[in-house]
Amino acid sequence: MSYFDRLRALATDRHTLLCVGLDPDPDRIAGGAAGALRHCREVVRQTEEHACCFKPNSAFWEQYGPDGWSALLELRGESPRTPFLFDGKRGDMGNTMHAYALTAFVTLSMDAATVNPYLGADSIEEYTRYEDRGVYVICRSSNPGAASLQHLDAEGRPLYMRVAEMAQSLNGHGNVGLVVGATAPKEVAEVRAASPLPFLIPGVGAQGGDLEGSVRAAWSGDPASCLISVSRSVLFAEKPAAEAARLKDAINAVVGALR
Repeated sequence: MSYFDRLRALATDRHTLLCVGLDPDPDRIAGGAAGALRHCREVVRQTEEHACCFKPNSAFWEQYGPDGWSALLELRGESPRTPFLFDGKRGDMGNTMHAYALTAFVTLSMDAATVNPYLGADSIEEYTRYEDRGVYVICRSSNPGAASLQHLDAEGRPLYMRVAEMAQSLNGHGNVGLVVGATAPKEVAEVRAASPLPFLIPGVGAQGGDLEGSVRAAWSGDPASCLISVSRSVLFAEKPAAEAARLKDAINAVVGALR
């Protein structure tokens, strides 16, 4: 099965659109890479029934050096049923992207990855040629500085809308999605009006994103259309299972009202 087919099946089976971010912080987790692995392993164990995807951010594992990569590989191997989305946001020349894609999809056995669109279509195609893996293209990010470039006029339309168009043109294998942040629900709605692609929506929780507004704007009836990613507020919760269940229920309440 392709990544998006697996995501749809699991979202339906577990009745959830929640993606749990796995971003260990050495200032909050003792014991180096081994401590990060123990902590994230426990979070996975507690939250897996409430999530349809896990999203490790590359930087949070790279910071531990070789031990971090080994820990991430071990963590990935312990949860074969739930897809892992490698949040690396890579963007480079074609031959370099070829190596990045190989790293994500073969070496690390990830099911999906995020990519940066700045270098254009030929760069992203090095990822999309892995037909059974998902590729989320950064469209409108959740950080405060997003508007500096992403909102620039590009022949009468915001640049992020041009990115959405490019991503659609690369979706020949049905494996492309968009990253659109929950801190900008108006832009989520604008992109959804123009694009049927699945959305990965970060920014809920510690970043203060609008969960209800984003779900209302992004949900299209496709179980893969609205993957809500939450990291710190689940990862460092006193009871990760309870926080994941609360978020799942909050998302489902919005979707239920839309249905």
